[in-house]
Order: sequence, then C-alpha cells, then structure tokens
Amino acid sequence: LIIRDPVLYLGRCLVFLVSNMIFAFVYWNARYFTQDQAFNKVWISVWFVAVPSNMGVVAVYALNDEFKSILRETKNGMVSPTSYILAKTILVIPIMFIFAIVALGIPGFLVQDFPGSAFGRAIGLWASLIYVFECAAECFAVLFDDPILGMMQFMNLWFGAFLFGGFLIPLRDMYWPFELFYYIFPYSYYVRSFVYTIFIDAEWEACTESTGTSVCVDSTDGKDVLAGLKNIFPLLETDNQIAKDVG
Repeated sequence: LIIRDPVLYLGRCLVFLVSNMIFAFVYWNARYFTQDQAFNKVWISVWFVAVPSNMGVVAVYALNDEFKSILRETKNGMVSPTSYILAKTILVIPIMFIFAIVALGIPGFLVQDFPGSAFGRAIGLWASLIYVFECAAECFAVLFDDPILGMMQFMNLWFGAFLFGGFLIPLRDMYWPFELFYYIFPYSYYVRSFVYTIFIDAEWEACTESTGTSVCVDSTDGKDVLAGLKNIFPLLETDNQIAKDVG
C-alpha cells in the first residue's frame, strides 16, 4: 500500500511528524511536569491527534480513486470483493501504528518528555482513534461518487467530533440531541484515556502556594493532579478507563 500510493501513507506520515513537531515546540513549557502546565498538557494531547485525524480528508480523495479501480478489476474477474476487504483490513491496521509512532515518537516522547512507561498505551490509543477516522474516510470514499462531496462530509464529521469531544463543551452543558454526539464520536474516549496515561505515570512537582494556576495540589501524584484538573475538564477521570474507552 505504501509503495502503491506513497502520498496517501508516507505523505501523511511526514505531515503528522511536521505538524506535531510544531505543536511540541509551541507548547515547549508543557514538557515540564509542573502543575501550572497541566492545562497545557491536556491541550497538547488534543492537538497531537486533532490535525492528523483531520488529514483523513486526503484519504477520501485517494480512496475514492482506488475504489473505482477495484470496481473495474472486480468486473473483470481480477479480484474478489472479499479478498480485497480482508487484505485491506490486515494491511491498514499496522500502518495506523506506524502513523502513531511517527506522530508521537519524537514530538511526544522526546520533545514533550512524555513518560517512557506510557509509550505502548499512548501508541495504542492514538492508533485506535486514527483508525476510526480512516474507516470514516473509506466509508465516504465509497458512499459518494464525487470525492469532493465525500471530503466535505468527512470535514463535517471531524468538526462534529472535535466540537463534541467534551473538552470544549462539558457533557453537562450539552442538550439532546447534541449530547448524543458526545457518545458517538471518539474524541472524548481518546482524550480521557490519553491524558490519564500521560499524567498517571509522571512524577509531578508539588504545588504548595497557588499563583493563579489552573491546578495546585500539594502532591506529586499524577492522580491528584488529574483530580484537580477535573474541575476544569469534567471529561477526565482519575481511574483507568482505557479498556472501556478503546472498546
């Protein structure tokens, strides 16, 4: 797949790396585990996946062209739909993990100094969310004959996922039917578990005197910092919700 269409996969790898490096340097002070940077750490966690997931719009165009080619090959008896879907699924999932390593390896774990013990869980969470948007891109690529219409619908989906992710508008401030989007879209599950993963394994600098920061607790435990930050982001949890959120 990478050799057949380098722009679709290698091109996005490069964009993920460059965009996340920019965010990593913009949020340079967030690399320190001081409680005045807890708020910024939540946002760097969001931006590290927001732009890459948005790049699925490029995939809609490329996959639309691929789908038309597969239709022609199917009609000519060169390939069966079942074998194509099976091969596509098996090959795409490892690429999502490659995307995650490229997007988080240097920007997150080198520049932003994420805890090394969180590497596996962070990669798994990031890859899971990107896979959701990759599947959405494939869906829109097939659903619309005109790839531009598919790209527009993908952007609608991405914007809705971002808006109703729980970190901009708390769930308690949403009303039906908008509250339904909070549960349908994947951002809330990703942010809750990713922030937990980064915070819980780190040793924080205790805060004994508040200087107007968003969080100030006299503790070095990431769970206590999360509890303080939960007053600002009710989405966050101090308990491990990773299995539930991925599921």
